[in-house]
Amino acid sequence: MEEKFIDKILICTDCKEEFVFTASAQEYFAGKGFMDDPRRCKSCYLELKRAKRRSERELTGKGHFETELPEAELSLASDDLPNGNSREGSDLD
Repeated sequence: MEEKFIDKILICTDCKEEFVFTASAQEYFAGKGFMDDPRRCKSCYLELKRAKRRSERELTGKGHFETELPEAELSLASDDLPNGNSREGSDLD
């Protein structure tokens, strides 16, 4: 027997506002294996997700860049050749 879904009005646990859990959304989530109704409206859910990402970045340091980059030591390719010979006559000139 196929389950019939109807729109439900739910209360967000964060902002306490009403939101509609549409029949099509219920069908989609049921197809994904989710059995419980959502507890948050879309905007509160997205804010929670952003806050978790911010917290994770702060804890792991990912997403942050050093303001001062270490100086790189550069050398010429000819410095690596015996006696400092250059590659005159090669295709690299």
